[in-house]
Parts: sequence; structure tokens; C-alpha cells
Amino acid sequence: MYDIIGDIHGHSEELLLLLGKLGYCYQGGAYRHPDRIALFLGDYIDRGPDSLRCLEIVKAMVDEGSAVALMGNHEYNAICFHQQDKTGGHLRPHLIKNVLQHETTLKSFKRNQELYEAYINWFRSLPMYFENDQFRAVHACWEPKSLAVINERLSDGALTEALAVESADKKTELYD
Repeated sequence: MYDIIGDIHGHSEELLLLLGKLGYCYQGGAYRHPDRIALFLGDYIDRGPDSLRCLEIVKAMVDEGSAVALMGNHEYNAICFHQQDKTGGHLRPHLIKNVLQHETTLKSFKRNQELYEAYINWFRSLPMYFENDQFRAVHACWEPKSLAVINERLSDGALTEALAVESADKKTELYD
């Protein structure tokens, strides 16, 4: 059985309260439940005061097998905000609105560039959706045509640097 959790947005205290209410306990480096697995639907970062703590909690649970984590649009935006394009800019331009969207996340890393880049790489590895015999889950919208494109194009389910570049180009099928 799965507990479906979406849109944490840097609110680590609320996440910890929710995990406690759902019966998850901290054991061996991660929160675990004796009978269930958490399915996180993305958007772990931005808005709230502690994106890094949210990432630490979610990633530890994934690493220990007590959760599955999907990519949300905020993780995708962070990848594109971080990755440079061929002109020397970034896939997601550093416009004021984009900088402000990521401001709380960047602050939570306290100038630890290496750790930030490690999480950007982790974001690249996150699947876009989850599907088993009982149900399907995705961050925003289950659209069979789009999922077919993702399945065809992603390398082992991961968003490579080259695919990120393609996905940021409005003229491509992957952008759609």
C-alpha cells in the first residue's frame, strides 16, 4: 500500500508531522512504515523555508526503499535553471521571476554548490511517473501521448543533459 504525498515545497516541519500522523518512524537513517511506502509526487523545493531538509528526508527514504519519488515541475525547473545553454545563458533564464521562485531553495543550501549540484543530478534520475497493476501516478497530468514520448526518449528514465536541452526548446516534441 502507498501513501501519496504531493507538493511539499520546502516545508520540512509539515512533512515530518504528516509522516508521523501516517505512522512513519525514523529508523536506520530514514523514515519507514512497517506496512506502507510513501509515493512522493514531486515539488520538494521552493516556497517553504527548508527545501534542503525536505530533500534529505525524501532522498533518504528513497535510498532506503521506504519511498518512491517522482519529478515535479519545480525539480525540472531547477534542472533548467542550473544547466547552461549553448549561448552561455541557462535553459531557464535567470529572470527576476525565476530567481525569486528558487530563492528559498538556493538559500537553504547556504552556498554549498557541491551539494546543490548533487541534488540537481538526483533530480535528473527521478522518474516522471509511477505505474503498477493498481494505479498510475504523475505530478500534474496523465497524458498517454506525452508519456509515450517520455518513455521513448528518456535514457533509463533519467533526464540527461542533452534531453534537458531538447525539453527546453519550444519547437520540440519533448517540450510539449
